[in-house]
Amino acid sequence: MVLFTSAPLVGMFVSSLLLSTVTFARPAPFAPAIFLPGAKRDVPLPSNNIGLIPSGSGNLYRTNITLGGLQLTVRLDTSTSDLVVNLQGRQLDIKNTTNDHAKAVYVDGEADGVIAFADLQLGEFTISSQAFLNVTDITGLDNFEDGILGVANDLSVIEEALSESSLGEAAGERLGKPPMQALFSQRTDLSPNFDVQLSRFSEVGDVTPGIFLIGDHDTKFQEVLNATQLTLNQNAHGGGVWSAAMDNMNVNGQPFFFNQTILVDQASDKVAAAFSTDSPFSMLPPPAVDAIYSTIPGAMKKTQDDLVWFIPCNATTNVSFVFAGQEFFVHPLDLSTPVITQVPATNGTMQNATVCVNTYQASSQMPNQFAGFSLVLGDAFLRNVYISFNLASSSDAPFVQMISTTPDLSSALAEFQGQRAATLSQLPPALDPSAVINVQQMNTTGKPDQAPSAGSSTTTDSTFPVQATSAQDQSDGPSMPSNGAAKPVSYLSGLWSGAALLPLMLLM
Repeated sequence: MVLFTSAPLVGMFVSSLLLSTVTFARPAPFAPAIFLPGAKRDVPLPSNNIGLIPSGSGNLYRTNITLGGLQLTVRLDTSTSDLVVNLQGRQLDIKNTTNDHAKAVYVDGEADGVIAFADLQLGEFTISSQAFLNVTDITGLDNFEDGILGVANDLSVIEEALSESSLGEAAGERLGKPPMQALFSQRTDLSPNFDVQLSRFSEVGDVTPGIFLIGDHDTKFQEVLNATQLTLNQNAHGGGVWSAAMDNMNVNGQPFFFNQTILVDQASDKVAAAFSTDSPFSMLPPPAVDAIYSTIPGAMKKTQDDLVWFIPCNATTNVSFVFAGQEFFVHPLDLSTPVITQVPATNGTMQNATVCVNTYQASSQMPNQFAGFSLVLGDAFLRNVYISFNLASSSDAPFVQMISTTPDLSSALAEFQGQRAATLSQLPPALDPSAVINVQQMNTTGKPDQAPSAGSSTTTDSTFPVQATSAQDQSDGPSMPSNGAAKPVSYLSGLWSGAALLPLMLLM
C-alpha cells in the first residue's frame, strides 16, 4: 500500500465520517495504469501534447514545465491564474526579481512569496520573462508537486500586486500577465485556446495519458470546434473562473430543479457552474447531492444533515449535466470512491474494511474562490469531457467548448463493473453502508442506529454485513434496473462490532 498526504478540502469532506485524520492511498498496482474511460484511443496522441498525469493520490493533475532551465512538476489549476513555484533552495536562471509580495489562494491551500521573472517553457512554447510567485510559505501542495500552474481567465494576484507597486498600473499589467495570457500575447499566430482531458488510474485497460494542448485541438476530438460556445459567467467572481450557465442536472433521466435563489438567469432557469481541475470532487447544493445518491439502492447517510453518503461499492445510478441542450453523462466510476478504514472485531482486534463514499459532495456555501457559483464541477465531472478553454480576443468574451467522452452508458457501466471489481479485489472486504452506520451509532450511543436517512433500511443487530469482494464473487458485476440504478449484490455476514471508524484512506 502506498500512502500519501491528504489535501485539506478532501479532509473536510471525509473527516465528517468521524475523525479529522485522512490519508490518501491507492493499491500499488495502480501505478503504471491510467486510461480514459469512454475515450480509448485508436489514433496516436498529438505530438504537441504537453500531457497531464494524475497526482500520487490520483485526484489532482500535473504537468511538466521548465522554468529558468529547471524542470518542475506543477499542478494544473483552472480556478487560479498565476504560476506559483516552491523552489526549496533550488537555483534557476532568474531574469529579474522584485521586492513585491503577493498571496495566492487556491482550493486546498495558499502561498505567499516574492514576484520574480524567468523564461517559462510549456511543451514546445517558450514565454519570455514570465512573472511567477517565488514562494516563501506554502500549504496544500502534494509532496510530489513543485507548484501550481494557474490557467484561469483573469484572476492574477501577481498582476494586481505589480499594478499597485511603484511600477504603476500600465507596467504592472504588461509585466504581470499570467502564463496563458502572456503566451498568447507573445504568440499572436496561435489560436488562444488550451484543451484538457483528464485521465484516470485503472486496474484494467491500456495506458493513455491525459491531454493538455495549447493553441490546437486533439485530432480525435476535432468536433469540439463545432460545440456550442459557452461564455463565462461575468457576474460570478469577476468572470475570472472558467464557468458556464448550466441548463439542469438529470438523475435517472429526471431533471433536478435547483433553488431559484441560486439561478444565473431567472427567466431561463440556468445555474452558474464553475469548472475546476483543482477540485478532486464536485461541489453541489445539498439537495442536489441527496437527489443523486438517494436513487442508489442501499446507499444511506446517518442523518439528513450529514454530508457523506455511504454507497454499496458496486452500485451506481445515472447522472448527467446539461449545457446548451447537450447532455453530458457522468461515468459510474466518478460517482463514488472507495476508502479504507479500520473497525474493531469482537475479538478485540482492529480489522481493515472498505467503504465507498460520494464524490459529488454537498456544500451549502461555496469556498471564497467560487463565490457566486451554484456548483463546482471538479475532476469527478471533467474526466467525462474533452474541454477547450478559449481566452478569445480582447473584444470577445472568453468561452469553453465541450464534447462528451462518456456518451455510451452501456459501455460505461461495463467499464465500471470491471474496474470496480478489480479495485475491490486489491482491498479489504467492503462494508455494507448499513454496517458503517451501525458502527458510527454504536460508538456514540452503544446501540445500533434505527432510522438512518437511506435508500434502504439498515440492520439493527450487532452483526455487520461485509460485502463480498473476491473476483469470483463479483465477476457478474452490478446490473442496471429500469430506473438506472445498480442492484446491490449479496452480502456475507461478518462479526464487526464496536467503536469509531479509524483514520480513512481515500482511493482515487
